[in-house]
Amino acid sequence: MTQIALNDQQLEAVHTIEGPLLVLAGAGSGKTRIVTARIAHLIEIGVPASEILAVTFTNKAAEEMRGRIRSLCQQSVLASTFHSLCARILRESIGALEYRSDFTIYDEKDSEQLVKTCIEMLGHKVEKGLVRSVRAAISQAKNDLMSPTDFAQVFNAPQDKVLVETYTSYQQKLKEYNALDFDDLLFLTVQLFQKHPKVLEIYQKRWSFVLIDEYQDTNAAQYTIAQLLTQEHQNICVVGDPDQSIYSWRGANINNILNFENDYPGAKVIKLEQNYRTTSSILQAANSLIENNTARYEKKLWSALGEGEKVKVFFAGSDREEAQFVFERLASHMRNDDMTLNDAVIFYRTNAQSRIYEDLLLKKNIPYVIIGGISFYQRREIKDILAMLRLIVSDADFLSFVRAINTPKRGFGPTTLAKLQKAAEENVQPVLQLLDEALRGMHSFKLSKRQREGLFEFLEAIYALRNLVKENIPLDELIIETVERMKYLEYLREDPDTFEERKENVDELIAKASEFGEDGALHTFLEELSLKSSSDEAKASQESIKLMTLHNGKGLEFHLTFMVGMEEELFPHVNSKDSFEGLEEERRLCYVGMTRAKRHLYMTGSTYRVLWGSPKIMSPSRFINELPEALVTFLNRAPETTLSSEQVGDFSVGETVLHKNFGTGVIRKAYSTSMGPTYDVFFHEDNTTRSLVAKYAKLSPTTHVL
Repeated sequence: MTQIALNDQQLEAVHTIEGPLLVLAGAGSGKTRIVTARIAHLIEIGVPASEILAVTFTNKAAEEMRGRIRSLCQQSVLASTFHSLCARILRESIGALEYRSDFTIYDEKDSEQLVKTCIEMLGHKVEKGLVRSVRAAISQAKNDLMSPTDFAQVFNAPQDKVLVETYTSYQQKLKEYNALDFDDLLFLTVQLFQKHPKVLEIYQKRWSFVLIDEYQDTNAAQYTIAQLLTQEHQNICVVGDPDQSIYSWRGANINNILNFENDYPGAKVIKLEQNYRTTSSILQAANSLIENNTARYEKKLWSALGEGEKVKVFFAGSDREEAQFVFERLASHMRNDDMTLNDAVIFYRTNAQSRIYEDLLLKKNIPYVIIGGISFYQRREIKDILAMLRLIVSDADFLSFVRAINTPKRGFGPTTLAKLQKAAEENVQPVLQLLDEALRGMHSFKLSKRQREGLFEFLEAIYALRNLVKENIPLDELIIETVERMKYLEYLREDPDTFEERKENVDELIAKASEFGEDGALHTFLEELSLKSSSDEAKASQESIKLMTLHNGKGLEFHLTFMVGMEEELFPHVNSKDSFEGLEEERRLCYVGMTRAKRHLYMTGSTYRVLWGSPKIMSPSRFINELPEALVTFLNRAPETTLSSEQVGDFSVGETVLHKNFGTGVIRKAYSTSMGPTYDVFFHEDNTTRSLVAKYAKLSPTTHVL
């Protein structure tokens, strides 16, 4: 076995074999190294590789883990995400829940479409935003392990009626179509284990050692799956850091890791505090920040990489000046510090902040990539082909049929599709089977001549493709055959302006299939693509600076790191200011951002910016004030300038003014910014003080006295 250099705490974690173990792995402390070394050690002392299960949170991390283990001990273990693990379990055992094992997995767009269909079928009006909010509520319910029945008992107010009815209908439709959504993979696995102890026992015996990475990110369903799998042998090792728990909005519960010792009495806790990524000054500043939180395990990260540069803080007069400063510092480091664009990142709190940086980088002709954008697999042409492929493995997937049947058009409009859906429901019959019988005169469902011709061609293609699957045709060839038999390129040519770009994407999917490996089962391929996240797909084709939200930065590292928009109400976000737990999570998010930096960390903000459509005077984030002054270098800060004179521009403090939208107000403060004269005006109508830039606000004098 290849040897890995480990420090004393890492060695202790590797050699602690039996019983529950919590490894508190601080940022940059080599946690992936620990997990892989521990697995290699288990194999070395005789544990069969097939009895070891490693679970993490991204496909990329799972793939990296598998590769490291193979290079260490030439063995393969099951390393996967929670969702992939559950998909595997359900493929084997979902029959106990009265589903078929050839189920399809719906992605988010598919799920939203089905939610919309259910809302309409129930006779409710599909108002703007309703589909997404209902879909999000159903997702949260499943991750909290609430069935439709449980949900109805908790949410029983009149305003909850649409939600409760839709959840019930949505689950019925999924089962009818023999489909699962992303959350069902976890939700149904828990149901399977809880309702069928003998099935659970099979998996408990299969995996005698379970390792879970990023344990602080587990939700209720993932926590329960881990507990059920290990309740007999208790050989569970979890690795994580409560200081990096930043996904509560996705269902993650920080208490899962904080309560580990209560959940597993006698658990051993090992702290990994040596950081191998970041220089000491930045690391000490991050330590000082996170010490303001209470929901945490006490630990103190340290680094042997030298003191390094202090954290640099800069406040500009405006958001544009802030962006210009970032560009100038980026250019300087590229010239003087032997860096490439790939070494740099711009972190922001919300996606809306990216626009100003995109504008500037485009103007300066600097390549950039936005991490967390639209995934390759969400593009229209890719989803079209995936729908066709799904119909090869399942004849009950109605949503895939709706997507595929009219690409190109075959005469199946909304009215026909609605009648078809109703007929399939009344006959409790898969849609393709019903249509096959209708073509052969064995079913009363009526088809026009055009529909019959189009359907005959469509089903003939599906059946031919199914035969090719039985013949084990390579996946890339299967996709080529699918595109040809479905005349899909002819369909794309109907829009000549986008044809070349979309064809390139189809070719890329074929290339992906050719690289899929020897285990080329179609359902496995579709499963992997359904489980892909957009962050897994974000890869720059050239050297480029990365732009991303702080949430997307988890697990990454950069020599040069910019954290922009460090202002109150922006970061910490305005939605968290009245919540103690929310504020602590915002601070953890700031800590995560700081600990991505290897050598250079800039934290910037501006005095003035347009925020949520209104000009606003900003104040520095409290997180800046929580950094020790000895570890910070302030670079020519440009706070607002309040003039000593009462008169600034056309108005003075105390003067009453009129605004077209906000009504009459009184000037409480007058000062100059980079945008010119600016006033803080108190408006009596809504009891609000607004910061207005004179040249935009177009205030007029009034004699009205407040």
